[in-house]
Amino acid sequence: MQDKIRQLFSENIQTMIATSEALAGPIEQAAFRIVSSLIEGGKVMCCGDGASASLAQHFAQLLLDQYETERPCLPAMALHQDHAALHASQGRNNDYYARQVKALGQKGDILLVISLSGNEQSLIKAVEAALTCDMSVVALTVEGADELSGLLNAQDTELRVPAHRHARVFECYAFLLHCVCELIELNLFPQQGEL
Repeated sequence: MQDKIRQLFSENIQTMIATSEALAGPIEQAAFRIVSSLIEGGKVMCCGDGASASLAQHFAQLLLDQYETERPCLPAMALHQDHAALHASQGRNNDYYARQVKALGQKGDILLVISLSGNEQSLIKAVEAALTCDMSVVALTVEGADELSGLLNAQDTELRVPAHRHARVFECYAFLLHCVCELIELNLFPQQGEL
């Protein structure tokens, strides 16, 4: 059993190293895009399906409250899946995030999408809605996320994790979001970060 435990830690470490090598630039770009949006008065809207919805909520809360630095609140919100049951009966399946983006999103806002497969229709529709609102997208994706990735353009940032096991991807996503939070705080509140 202990050998299995060591193997799991090793797999996690290898995934983190591969991700740091592949995504250092895109992580910096994602943080820069979010910082730029916030400086210009924009907000960050976050969404994910299934387990990744909890990561979206976590990221929004870190921006609203704080990551490691005591600082003013930043405008962020997690979109909710609660509307799914209501809309399913009305023939509007999988558009619950898109409807929230259309209602609340504005030009210059950021949509942060967390996808474990790249093929979740609710997330694809949310990205399509964000693009029609002239919002930028930061997408956490995996290999094979071709449908979602294909929607992104030059103003968007994709953080594609080089892993295949959902557990390792999820762990990596949590770390990526913490990296982005730390970079946001360092850029917006450098003096607090030195305390």
